[in-house]
Amino acid sequence: MRVSEPRSLDPLRRTLTTAERRTAFLAQLSRMSPEERLRASRYEFDRWQRSLWAGRYPEEVPIVNGEVEWIALRLADNLD
Repeated sequence: MRVSEPRSLDPLRRTLTTAERRTAFLAQLSRMSPEERLRASRYEFDRWQRSLWAGRYPEEVPIVNGEVEWIALRLADNLD
């Protein structure tokens, strides 16, 4: 038997659409300083959030050997 999801237990609670999530996250980004965004991108953001940040603030994204930092680090890990 599957455990029911929390939203099915609370009919008043609804999930956000992708557009609503994106709008909320971009608003959160705009309230952060460039240093806060960079730190969060390294330690807190998931891939989706990093992509939104890179699209909105491309000048802040660190580049390593011609690739964005988080991809370059992933590629370097796979060289073993």
